[in-house]
Amino acid sequence: MKFLVIDVGTSDCRAAVVSNNGEILSQSRCPVSLDQPRPTFAEVDCDEIWALVQKVILAEVEKHAGTTFDCIGVSAMLGYVFLDRRGNPLMPAITYADNRAAAEAETIRRLIPEEKFLAVTGRRASPMLLAPKLKWLARHRPDTVQKLKNVVGIKDDMVRRMCGNIGTDFAHLDYSGIYNIHQGQSDSGILETLGLDPNLFAAPAAANAIAGTVTTEAADKLNLTPGTPVINGSSDGTTAMYGAGILDEGNAVLVSGTTDVLMTGSNSPPANPGRELCTNSGMLPGTYLVGGPSGLSGGSLKYFEKLLQTSASRLERRIRQISPGSDGLLVFPGLTGERSPYWKAYWRGSLIGLNPRHRSEHILRAVMEGCALRNAKLLNILSDNGLHPRALNIVGGGSASDVWNQIRADACGLVVQKMTTAEATCMGTALFCQSALDQSQPLEAIAGNWIKVAKRYDPEPDQTKAYQRVAALFDRYVDINSEFYRRMNKVMN
Repeated sequence: MKFLVIDVGTSDCRAAVVSNNGEILSQSRCPVSLDQPRPTFAEVDCDEIWALVQKVILAEVEKHAGTTFDCIGVSAMLGYVFLDRRGNPLMPAITYADNRAAAEAETIRRLIPEEKFLAVTGRRASPMLLAPKLKWLARHRPDTVQKLKNVVGIKDDMVRRMCGNIGTDFAHLDYSGIYNIHQGQSDSGILETLGLDPNLFAAPAAANAIAGTVTTEAADKLNLTPGTPVINGSSDGTTAMYGAGILDEGNAVLVSGTTDVLMTGSNSPPANPGRELCTNSGMLPGTYLVGGPSGLSGGSLKYFEKLLQTSASRLERRIRQISPGSDGLLVFPGLTGERSPYWKAYWRGSLIGLNPRHRSEHILRAVMEGCALRNAKLLNILSDNGLHPRALNIVGGGSASDVWNQIRADACGLVVQKMTTAEATCMGTALFCQSALDQSQPLEAIAGNWIKVAKRYDPEPDQTKAYQRVAALFDRYVDINSEFYRRMNKVMN
């Protein structure tokens, strides 16, 4: 069997062909650009995304001429598409990185006590969620809301264009702010309080459920066989968790791309007294994924590489020689706001302690350290909630750097394991395809056969102690300066 999988990421749109033993046989990709018509906006045009999906699919079909794919799967960045009664997008999709609904998120916090909202939805009210975005639309674009029939994910829109059916999965509703993760359905109390129509949201299905089959019209455009099964799929971050070993008990997974997403599995929701953690529905009944999405990580590193006109790979030897703390330099990488574990959407990037001795390698290492310290804080919060991962599996573009992986291991005091493929989202989507077609094997058994470790990074105790001292300064700076950044964000926007 061969599976055709598509991943619409923040940076790239790719298609890959994966065998039924988890080998990525080939892949094609092209760049994705987020539109930012205003500083807090982050949108994508759905027709343009569909054009990119067609392009990469046709490239893979050409490579495997004569092949009939057994199943097709799609994942995509977290974002929401607003469909009219004919099933057409009314406007660009609003992505997870969009912070326009900060005021609406604050209104939700006033209407619904944070403890209650967190207990029901598994997360804080924040601008990244769908609910405040819908409230923003009601306030600023009421004509769009009047025409609105369904809200689905970007992934769901691609599936709709392939097989004609409108649906969604658990992960997209997990990040809606209206979904009860314990009951597996939209929460009537939250919908009523926020004045949202429950009919806007499709009933969710598992990522490995069959959503439909390729229509004749789509098959003609994509050179595919009509009737090929298309799975429901999920968001790219959630999918990558399963493609990187989250089902191996005791492991946490770090998906390191434009942003970081770090989670571990649990059989029960955490107590979460500090309200820093997100709790998502698990693919297996009675399970949860616990952790959270960060602000920019790889996106910040790319920004500084462009600014400095160099690259971390070019300076890797010099970066490796610098001690923890980058000779007194701290970089706070959340250039577009901080999510987990700080949850400060108004925060902006900071470079603290710069002096004439610092060179490009110091700045790039400090970016890596800032991201790693954020990971370490989240792991400490997981530990405080009774979740103690024994290793951190890392995938995504950010896993390629050996020096960064060692910094992560030292900062977290935990073994870091780079997986055999960084393309965990493609791997996870193929896992869902295999699971959909072969009901005789549980998903965890397929994952155990497919997913392997390529390289291990052991923490160095002296370095870990040094990073604990740096982490204390890092957290202290956040505590002291939060109100300043809140006010600056209001003034500048």
